[in-house]
Amino acid sequence: MSSLQQSTGGRHDAAPSGTGTPPRLSSRERLAAVLAGEEPDRVPVSFWHHFPGRDHTPELLADATVEFYRRYAVDLIKLMPTGMYSVIDYGVTVRPSADDIGTTLYAAGPIRQDADWALLPAASPERGTLRQHVAVVQQVRARVGPEVPLVQTIFSPLTMAAKIVGTPNAAPEFEDEARAAAALTRLADDVIAFAEACLAAGADGFYFATQLAGEGGADTYARWGVPYDLRVLEALRARAWLLILHLHGERPLLELADRYPVDIVSWEDRETEPSLAEGLGRTRRCLMGGVHRGSERLVHGTPDAVRAEVADAIRQTGGRHLIVAPGCVAPVSSADALLNAVLDAAIDAAIDAGSTR
Repeated sequence: MSSLQQSTGGRHDAAPSGTGTPPRLSSRERLAAVLAGEEPDRVPVSFWHHFPGRDHTPELLADATVEFYRRYAVDLIKLMPTGMYSVIDYGVTVRPSADDIGTTLYAAGPIRQDADWALLPAASPERGTLRQHVAVVQQVRARVGPEVPLVQTIFSPLTMAAKIVGTPNAAPEFEDEARAAAALTRLADDVIAFAEACLAAGADGFYFATQLAGEGGADTYARWGVPYDLRVLEALRARAWLLILHLHGERPLLELADRYPVDIVSWEDRETEPSLAEGLGRTRRCLMGGVHRGSERLVHGTPDAVRAEVADAIRQTGGRHLIVAPGCVAPVSSADALLNAVLDAAIDAAIDAGSTR
């Protein structure tokens, strides 16, 4: 498998030196090695942020995504639709956020009483917002070629339900269990249909995000989250090369990683428990993390501090079963020098390891 030619300059094409050092791998080969538990030429790296003002048409978002990739040469492209994209076709209206995350927020929605769950409009990847984000997959894949792993962002059905009612950090309070089950099944099936269209358009897999799978809501999530997550992930497993589980929030239910048919688990390891080292002992899945996502690190920090975090993440894991990345989305105003330091540190670690062989 040939390496993708990247017009990024700098050290992005640097290979570790030293006796016995393997040749430079493509991003796809590098990810495949990590997933297989093998040692790649260097630890894979990824990071991402939103593109406010450039995420409302497929063409603009595809342009922004490709420019970002060519600028930073990440090993994994995570597409960045607005965080509310998945519920707009159900009648949710949104407004821009005023923070440095650059996503959108709930403004109004279709649920005013419990019976409204049965009245949600149909959503399909063949029209509306979902169709636009299938088009983004197709356009980005056509422009970056086959060697770069590309994942679309999708949300758990319970997270989508929370977005529909405007409480993204708390599960909806369903009044009727049968109606709730029907609504969550419907949302799960809509996610599957959208995801299958993204796979057909060229996606390798998905970043499956849940904002509600924390220890504080474990009982609720066991009832209303897990069955519908499994419905989605089991349906996609056979066709998706890469499934990433993102557990957003404090004290994530890391045990879900081994229960779910996923390849990688991500959480804010620099902001909450467990650490990467602890996580390595609690799951057999590959880990994604190691870099603090906050502005204090990626906007106002220093390259040395970023490099130190990456080096520490590699030490915690032995450099295996690891993709170095922020715990979640980076700020829009993240500094070039600080994002570049993430990749530089991974390259430095490989060079240092090669020199000791």
